[in-house]
Amino acid sequence: MDKKLETKRLWVYLAFAFGLTWIIFFAYIFSGNTWAANGEISGMEQFVSLGMLCPALSVLLARYVTKEGFAVTGEGSMLLGISFKDKKWIYFVIAMLLPWILFELGNGLTLLLSPGAFDADYPAFLGIADHEQAIICMQPIAMMITSSLVSFCAFGEEAGWRGYMMPKMVKLWGLKKAVLIGGIIWGIWHWPLTCIGHNFGRDYWGYPFTGFAAMCVMCISSGMILTFVTYKSGSIWPAAILHAINNSSPSILQYYINKEKMTGWRADSIGSFFIFLLPELIIAACLYARLRRELAAGKELFTPGQEK
Repeated sequence: MDKKLETKRLWVYLAFAFGLTWIIFFAYIFSGNTWAANGEISGMEQFVSLGMLCPALSVLLARYVTKEGFAVTGEGSMLLGISFKDKKWIYFVIAMLLPWILFELGNGLTLLLSPGAFDADYPAFLGIADHEQAIICMQPIAMMITSSLVSFCAFGEEAGWRGYMMPKMVKLWGLKKAVLIGGIIWGIWHWPLTCIGHNFGRDYWGYPFTGFAAMCVMCISSGMILTFVTYKSGSIWPAAILHAINNSSPSILQYYINKEKMTGWRADSIGSFFIFLLPELIIAACLYARLRRELAAGKELFTPGQEK
């Protein structure tokens, strides 16, 4: 491996990924927009979501500029192949189920620490009539199906972060530094939107700096899980599916948590976020430990045989 060339390719990719995306983000911000606090997505916010496709575009540009080529599978490829051999289909199933599991665990922990936030009448407050509340139980399954089929923005990110950035960082710096640095870079990439209220709003302790830190922590843990399914499947598609389903918030318990009834530091969006994130942090740490063991046993990440 030519480390100097791989480093150059990595920096070229990051320059394109940040430059292209932030042009869209800052055009939105300098137009006087902020992210809707009520969770509704406006037409302009849908336009901003196109920025999530920029990492994939940046891969193509970086590969063209640095003459890396556009291999679909194999060493140094874009990891676009799909294989269900050697039980790799398991990681597609994991990609579909894990977001739901993590959301229910996170919401369950929230209710455990703030039992007063449980509100059996909250679905009605959200506009879901009693005779319609059976659909709440179907929401996670619906999100799995629709998000898996319509995951263009998530693919746009994963083609860049897990399909290009992480393999290069792992080869250059090893797993530990790649997970930490890669997660921080991915978190920083989100910062313009975090500053205007995406994810945490703007009414929280330490705004916006604690939001910046929280985004990096989340991207480190989420990035580890996404890297794991990419490595084990040899494809970016499980990561794209997992990312898309995660963005759709698949959960039943969320419909019974009235955040207006939360008190103290738990009522702060950053405080409640870290409670919710704790199960994911534990899972990410376990997956990291597993990959470390495999590396110690002589296995390599993103080798040609694993990418096919």
